[in-house]
Amino acid sequence: MTDPLQALLAAGAVPTTSFPPTSRYAGIDIAAWDPGTGAPPIAYLGRRLCPLPARFALLYDARIAEADRRDLIASRHLGEPELWWQLADANGAIDPRELTHETGSSIRITLPADVPGATDG
Repeated sequence: MTDPLQALLAAGAVPTTSFPPTSRYAGIDIAAWDPGTGAPPIAYLGRRLCPLPARFALLYDARIAEADRRDLIASRHLGEPELWWQLADANGAIDPRELTHETGSSIRITLPADVPGATDG
């Protein structure tokens, strides 16, 4: 017996992602791997490539304080703690722990990727 939800998903009748537009996974396709054993396909997220830091227009630099965490920095500077991943992307940090690793270091606070800034035209 076929799962009706899986059939709707496969037919494209139901959206395949429910990530909010602020999610780093918004716009990433969900694919399925068929193990070929008769078992149901296994869903997985498509690859998300980190954008180059040059795609982010700089607003200003911020210094990392002693007890800073990436969610606190995002809340303070971007107004939303769940946007910490945008800070990681804008600073070229593959591992987001790099953002707060060194007290006193500087990170870039930017506009979202591909949003032009005042000096970008």
